[in-house]
Amino acid sequence: MSWSRAITIKRSVPTAVEPSDRVLEIAAMFGLGVDDQRQCIVVPRTDLNLRGGEVIFITGPSGSGKSTILRCIADEVRGCLRFEDVLSYDDDRPIIEQIGRTIEEATLILSLAGLADAFNMLRRPSELSDGQRYRFGLARLIERATHADELAEIVVLADEFGATLDRLTASVVARNVGRWVRRCPQVCFIAATTHEDLIEAINPDVIVYKPLGGGVEIHRRVENTDGEQES
Repeated sequence: MSWSRAITIKRSVPTAVEPSDRVLEIAAMFGLGVDDQRQCIVVPRTDLNLRGGEVIFITGPSGSGKSTILRCIADEVRGCLRFEDVLSYDDDRPIIEQIGRTIEEATLILSLAGLADAFNMLRRPSELSDGQRYRFGLARLIERATHADELAEIVVLADEFGATLDRLTASVVARNVGRWVRRCPQVCFIAATTHEDLIEAINPDVIVYKPLGGGVEIHRRVENTDGEQES
């Protein structure tokens, strides 16, 4: 049985400009004051509904605040799974020995992460490329989420999702992840990336668009009268 949780996120930071000669000159040109403390809004107040068995896709230009949104979610939801949580691994053993409780489960999880090639499975983490290590981390996140309590509310945060992968591999991995999440009612998978080309592959239930400056746009997929999905 899937779960649902409503959260509210926001983030602002205090900012003040050090009044150097150059800063004062520019401020005078534009009639600005530089000695006042101000609040810079990075993420405006935003309501999100997290649901088990769903994918949330956060996108927008580089530097717009996507990673900040993920950090805000992590602050609100205790026990989120992140790549930082799976960076510790044994570099003396091949990755096939570090994933899954059985060889069948190990090969399935590695396949979901785009590491189905036997040659890659027999490599140690240090022998993998950057993109392959990213996929190994993704496999470890999938494993942790899979083995969590069936009644648990699991939120997986994947920053820079697919950023280190070639576009074909990224698309395959995104499609695999989307299908896996929909088989796991305890998992809400939240991916943040600039790569909007992955939207069709991962087929998200919610798209969160964060432009530079400005607010946050949220689009939830709905079913039309024919039972088909549309946004």
